[in-house]
Amino acid sequence: MKKKKIHPVRIVLCAVLVILAVFLLVNRYSVRQVWCNLTSPTIALDENAGWEKAGKVFLNVPYAEDSPAQYVDIYVPEDVENPPLFVLVHGGGFAANDAKVKQAQLMYRYFRDHGFACASVNYRLSPEAAYPAACGDVKACVRYLVHHAEEYGYDAGNIAIWGESAGGYLATMTAVSAPEAYSDVRCIGETETEPFEMPAFDALVDYYGCIDFKTMQDNFREEGLLMLIPAMGNTWSKQFEGGYDSLEELWLRKNKADWGEEELINASPLERVKRKESGNPDLKVKIVHGDADITVSHLQSAALATAFSDNGTDVAFSLVPGCKHADDRLYSEEKLAEVEAFLRSSMGL
Repeated sequence: MKKKKIHPVRIVLCAVLVILAVFLLVNRYSVRQVWCNLTSPTIALDENAGWEKAGKVFLNVPYAEDSPAQYVDIYVPEDVENPPLFVLVHGGGFAANDAKVKQAQLMYRYFRDHGFACASVNYRLSPEAAYPAACGDVKACVRYLVHHAEEYGYDAGNIAIWGESAGGYLATMTAVSAPEAYSDVRCIGETETEPFEMPAFDALVDYYGCIDFKTMQDNFREEGLLMLIPAMGNTWSKQFEGGYDSLEELWLRKNKADWGEEELINASPLERVKRKESGNPDLKVKIVHGDADITVSHLQSAALATAFSDNGTDVAFSLVPGCKHADDRLYSEEKLAEVEAFLRSSMGL
């Protein structure tokens, strides 16, 4: 009887699968990270339209005139006199989402219901405008919010900022950079000779922010994560990358091989923290990151927490077991109550 030949491609494929299976069995950490990402529960948003009517809502308020993307949504509690202001910056790899994305909604719904005025910032995404456009947008929006505090009914002298993922980068950069940094974007009403005041923040809350571009991939290797896993877990980003290999490269408009040391330092909130650039000794910081994040390594947040601690800033770092990137459990009533307690303590409420 003639033996049936096995196609060489099948042999190679079987060999690759066997090698991968063995590696995963040995690399239990990678298996654990994949499992946590696949089994993460979700929180369903209450779609009851009545929520918005429970307080004052100002939607799509333009804060600058360079782009239709430069607007802010403001949510003010109805029966609180002069509430503190909590600025929210959404994530999306600098390339996606807007001020009404689910994570922002979970934040402004909770915090407006607990006595905070919330301002959810929309900004130019990287397909429209490269770095540092979004940095300038967020800072311009903050200046606009401070200047119009009386009009909307909140206390801009009591101000905190939050961001998640790319928004964590932008919120951190806004809080730790010098007041004059990224000031080329003019908000409505100010001029080059008469700019509005940039406030010193009472508190910064960073949710799983990307903080230092040059170490992002190396961090996964330090964790011991099989590099195939973040590559497979973040295929959604490919639709936005525009010919680049990563969302960071799209935003900087440069391939990683062409990144210069000086520009990486300037684009790093971590470096600005290390040199105490903001000149704000009273800033309090809370950092939250899931330890199963395969989009932004939790070592990014660990490095940021260390930098804040080293320069004498009051910082609390919460590493949450089993939580993936943008995990809904980070927005549970329990976790947001912890953030609220931090804000009230930091803002003297």
